[in-house]
Amino acid sequence: MLQYNGAVGPILENAGEFNVNRGRALPYRFVRLMVLAASLGVVLQGTAAAIQWRPLARTARHDVAVDMDSLKLTPLGRVTVWLRFTPLGEPQRKLAAGEYGEKQYRLHLEYYEIDCSEQTDVLELIDIIGPDGKRLARMKGGGPLAAIFPGSALDLAAKQVCPSFEDETVSDDEVETPDSNDTEEASTQQVPEEVRARIAEALQKTQKSPGNQAAWRELGNAYYDGDQPQQAIEAYDRALALVPDDADILNDQGAMYRQSGDFTRALANFERALKIAPYNLESLYNVGYVNAFDLNRMDKAREAWRRYLELDRTSETALQVQGFIERYGK
Repeated sequence: MLQYNGAVGPILENAGEFNVNRGRALPYRFVRLMVLAASLGVVLQGTAAAIQWRPLARTARHDVAVDMDSLKLTPLGRVTVWLRFTPLGEPQRKLAAGEYGEKQYRLHLEYYEIDCSEQTDVLELIDIIGPDGKRLARMKGGGPLAAIFPGSALDLAAKQVCPSFEDETVSDDEVETPDSNDTEEASTQQVPEEVRARIAEALQKTQKSPGNQAAWRELGNAYYDGDQPQQAIEAYDRALALVPDDADILNDQGAMYRQSGDFTRALANFERALKIAPYNLESLYNVGYVNAFDLNRMDKAREAWRRYLELDRTSETALQVQGFIERYGK
């Protein structure tokens, strides 16, 4: 079994025993992952050396760190990584100890496989660590791949461990040094032209008809698609001032709050949307996800997920929700 004593990094005993879908061809990007594996420090065989925990994020209850020396490349082209979740204080530690059923809980480790090309993940293992680095329990995960939620700790980890291919064929001679006059326009240029056109058109509509709720919604959606959360939040605020009980806008604005790191306001939006539309599947999914992965309120998350499955059991999202319950259910 895997051993952990606080000085030696987590070792995956059966690293090659992953489920392989033999009916599916390996993704094209797998080959490119192999080419760049060495530059990432990813290995195909062997064990991890001394732990190199790198601070990653802070949630409402945990400091999250990533072990960059735990990276491996699986036969399916997924990158594996360990994350460490350390409670921020004694109240948070006791709460986690109750959730995991281990009174001596001090922290826990989570072992993920990340599909960099698809931006999905599967949680394979959870190790509960007690005093002196002793492993108290191991929980096995598995299940279907789930989408990595933007802005989550796992999303930040994926950005660190996944290679970027966009510029890999550009030679040094082709790299241009930006002119200082272009600095102000850099962020705007990153937004696709089609989205920038939508933003401009929606802005014109809101200026001509400030009382047009649909125009403010359209502007918020354009900023949303342009990955500009603060501008989207402000546009949605204007739309909600005109029609406060729009569950769809509340959900979209909640997603932008979450992307900007304001998990409490994101959850408030999703819960308000759910009160307005009790059978809204998007709201149920969002309430469960934020409670689970941002606020570590697994009881609330499971409640939302079970309600979701009462309404939908066949969609792709329902399969993800079922996977969450199997993974985190008690």
